[in-house]
Amino acid sequence: MCSRLIVESIATEEALLAGAAAEDIAFVEQFANLGRRCEVLAWRAIVRRELGEDVRIFYDDYGAPRVDNPNRYISVSHSREYVAVLLSDAPCAVDIESVERDFRKVASRYLSVEELTMAERYGIFAELWSAKEALYKYYKKGKLDLVRDISITNYNPENATLTATILGSHPIMVNLDRRDNLVIATIG
Repeated sequence: MCSRLIVESIATEEALLAGAAAEDIAFVEQFANLGRRCEVLAWRAIVRRELGEDVRIFYDDYGAPRVDNPNRYISVSHSREYVAVLLSDAPCAVDIESVERDFRKVASRYLSVEELTMAERYGIFAELWSAKEALYKYYKKGKLDLVRDISITNYNPENATLTATILGSHPIMVNLDRRDNLVIATIG
């Protein structure tokens, strides 16, 4: 499997619009929020730069972005200032989060008792949140409960990986990366 992760800061709307495809400009007109428009323009620009200007971007039944090449998979995520795009030749998922966000406040919404113990032991609240978000995207069918349906079963601090299951499935490896004030979780 060949995957490539691209993380970039989000440019100004003016700069993003200057280099955007007409299709992307038309698409973001539906968003009233400036931040949302910039996030979408930023990840679409990366996909077009990496896969070709003529790549067709669309969304599956669950709202996940796809491209018209059956041998290419994409996953996108964004925080306020950064966008992450994962390109792969197999199903994949990415989530990016700022470590400045206090994930402890919402721990009961995404962590089981065992996972909470793991988070406290290693100080990995943001990592577990990001991993669960990536696992949710990887499942691609929606309607998962982050506490009940997605389980983090192991954390390996030496190689920054988590092992997880979705609905008791086979183990799924989640890679973790810390850059500046960001946590990035990738699958695939």
